[in-house]
Order: sequence, then structure tokens, then C-alpha cells
Amino acid sequence: MKRYASHYLFVPGSGYLKQHVIEVEDGYVRRMFPLTEEIEDVEWLPGVIELQLELIQEEEQWVPYLLFPFDFTSMQPVAGTQRKQLR
Repeated sequence: MKRYASHYLFVPGSGYLKQHVIEVEDGYVRRMFPLTEEIEDVEWLPGVIELQLELIQEEEQWVPYLLFPFDFTSMQPVAGTQRKQLR
């Protein structure tokens, strides 16, 4: 299991959540929670972590992607923003 955090987590239907941690196992989000204190083994990432609901073996799973660079002023991707799946 890996833990990732970013300034913002984008969850479709909920919008942007500020400073959240996701726990990823086998490429899927197993848990997410607010970052309220320093936590062991959390990798801080620049940009925005975007969650996408995907159908995997007839079950919906949240799949995390890192969007970087990202314009925090307009809360939009910029020219050259790359989307990388987190595993």
C-alpha cells in the first residue's frame, strides 16, 4: 500500500477537497481522508490528484491520476499538463 497527498484531490461529484491523503493498493484507491497532521509514509505530490471511477472486473473502483503542472489560480489544467496514473 502507498499513501499520496496533494494540495487538492479532485473527486467527481464532490469537487476539490483540500489536502487529502489517498491510500492506493493494486492501482486502486482503498481509502481517502483529510491530512490533519503529519503521517508516516505519505508521499507529497505537486499538482492535483484526480480520481476517476472505472469499471474493473464488474466492480467500480476509484483510480488515481496525478495532474501536473496545474494552475491553482483558475483551478484548471494548463498547456502541457500531464496525467499520470498513480500505483
